Amino acid sequence: MKRVSLLLALLTSLVLAWVIPAASAASPPTTSVWHRLNPDQSNPAPEHERLQCIETSVWVCRYDKVPEPELNFSWSSTTGHFVGRDITDSWTCPTWFDDCGAVTLVVEGTALYVPEGGRPFRVLTDLVFSGDEMLSVYWVDFGFACPWFSTFEAALSANPFPLPFNGVDWPNPDCSFAPS
Repeated sequence: MKRVSLLLALLTSLVLAWVIPAASAASPPTTSVWHRLNPDQSNPAPEHERLQCIETSVWVCRYDKVPEPELNFSWSSTTGHFVGRDITDSWTCPTWFDDCGAVTLVVEGTALYVPEGGRPFRVLTDLVFSGDEMLSVYWVDFGFACPWFSTFEAALSANPFPLPFNGVDWPNPDCSFAPS
C-alpha cells in the first residue's frame, strides 16, 4: 500500500511539474475544493469526502476523506487522483442528468482510487460543473453521477438529517443513475 501511495504521489508531482510551468506563462493556475456528504449505507456512518483540484489546461485533483469525529461520521484512508482536460465543447449531456442546461464546464479524465485495504482501480470520470457552486462527479462507465458542493456546509444543508449522526437516521441517497 505504501508503494502504491508513493507511486501516486510521485506521479502527481511529475504531472504538476509539467503542467504548472506551461500554464503559468499564460495565467496562474486556480484551485478549487469540493465537498460531498456520502450517504452510502454500506459504510458504518456517512462520510465527508473532499476533492481538491488545480485547474490548468490539464486538471489535477486529489480525492480524500475528511475525519468528522464530532459528527460521528465514518472515515477511511481511501485516496484518489484525477487527471483530465476540458471537453465541454464536445460533451453530450446524458438525458438522465438533472439539469443539462445549467452545465458550464466538463472536464474528462481518469481517476485512480486507492481504497483503504483494497486494490487500486481506475474510473473514466467527468467533472460536470454547473457554475461555481455545484459539481457532479460522473462515473461514465458505471452510469451514475453524485453532487459535490463548494463547502461542506452546503453539502450538509442539501440533504439535512440529525447531527451528530445517531446511527439510525441516514441522509437520503442523492446520486443520479442512468436508466437500466
